[in-house]
Amino acid sequence: MRKTFNLLFICLIALYGRIGYQVIHNTDLPQCQLEGSLSDVAEEVIAIPLETNGHCSLKKIKMIKRDREDIFLVSDHRLYHFNSSGQFLGQITAYRPGTKQPVELADYAVDPVRDRLIVIGTGQEVYYYDYNGQLLFQSILPQDASWKTFGHMAYYDNHLWATIDLVNSENKQAPTVEQWLYKFDLGFNEVEKRKLDVADLGRMDINYKTGSEIAVKDGHVYVQAPSLQPAHILNDTLYLINCNQLAITENYAKILPLQIGTRFLVSTHYDPTLPERSYTFCYDQRETKAYNVLGGLEDNFYKTGKIPELQSIDLQSNTYCYYKSGKELATSFPDRTDEDNPVLFIVKMKA
Repeated sequence: MRKTFNLLFICLIALYGRIGYQVIHNTDLPQCQLEGSLSDVAEEVIAIPLETNGHCSLKKIKMIKRDREDIFLVSDHRLYHFNSSGQFLGQITAYRPGTKQPVELADYAVDPVRDRLIVIGTGQEVYYYDYNGQLLFQSILPQDASWKTFGHMAYYDNHLWATIDLVNSENKQAPTVEQWLYKFDLGFNEVEKRKLDVADLGRMDINYKTGSEIAVKDGHVYVQAPSLQPAHILNDTLYLINCNQLAITENYAKILPLQIGTRFLVSTHYDPTLPERSYTFCYDQRETKAYNVLGGLEDNFYKTGKIPELQSIDLQSNTYCYYKSGKELATSFPDRTDEDNPVLFIVKMKA
């Protein structure tokens, strides 16, 4: 039995090695640039100074989403609304029923058809707001005992999509956690679900960031999570291309390390506790050129230094954003102090 296992293991290693060799030697391997500027991948960058006129003070911002002229973002678990010029339009705060205690926001989605926001609280509450912050109604997420973690959520094609970690208790002594992609109607009634597995990258040791994001390619939803192994990311990308694993179908159930845009494949990761591991990878499908930059691309539009993380602001991964504050803005916004709100930058990728 042991000899059979060893033989199978050796055959498996040989097979992966042969495939990897073919990918590297049968592909016109592009040069991977270890340095890069934003202008290498971006067609346009728009700066939006966020102005709250004393209503509140923002420091770190995240979960930035946009619907035409409306921009939404989260700071300190609170949801804020701005227009495309950076003018403050309101704060959207949910309160626990019968109290003045604000609900801690877990995630939210923008419904651009009905001009409303769907907000998830950490206690699985669901709040529906219009863009003016008026509470329309509230409910609660379905109570599924197997759900361990409700992950990221997005609105697409008149449905809500969410990544959810489930506990598989078939083996009661050693239950496992599985990642699933759920499709709900707008009232959070389940429409379908699919179990997610890590994409085949032609190697065995695969490490990626938890908290998968939802994206769209050719009208179909897929899930991606940035690689935590940037040294492998170029070969992983070439392997995915060579094996035609980037052709997203209706029931695609792989977790990809890349966001698929019209021209660029992007993976970006930032860990503030380990900034030396932060990187931005951009693969130019038109020019077959790759950038893999530790610390992020250099902002040569507004001279704010390196951009540690690009966040996709549209599901099709053609528009990204980042923000800067304080001394980083000294060149382009010299009057901005550490006490001022950040400046949001919208990045339109080259087509």
